[in-house]
Amino acid sequence: MEKPNNQQMSQVLELVSMARRRNKLKRDMIDVAKKIRDNRKRVELLNNLSDYIHEDMSFREVMAIIENMKNDYEDRVDEYTIQNAELSKERRELFRKIRTAKADK
Repeated sequence: MEKPNNQQMSQVLELVSMARRRNKLKRDMIDVAKKIRDNRKRVELLNNLSDYIHEDMSFREVMAIIENMKNDYEDRVDEYTIQNAELSKERRELFRKIRTAKADK
C-alpha cells in the first residue's frame, strides 16, 4: 500500500474540514428555524390574547384568561414530554435490535 503524500493528506483534511463545517451549518440552520418558529408562536399567542381581552374587562377576568391559557400550555408540555419519552424508548429499542443484528452476522 502506498504511503499518502502531503497533497493527498491535505485534500483529506480539507474534505474533513468541509464536512464538519457543513454539519455545523446544518445545526445552525435548525437552531435558527426553531427560533423563527418559537417567535411566530409568540406572535400568534399575543394575537390570540388580544382577541380575548376587551377594554371593559376587569383585571380578574384578564388574569383568569391568562391562567387558563397557561394551564393549557402546561398540559401540552406534559403531553409532549410523554410523547418524547415514548419515542426515545422506541429509538433505544431499535438501536439494540440493530446492534444485535450486526453482532449476529
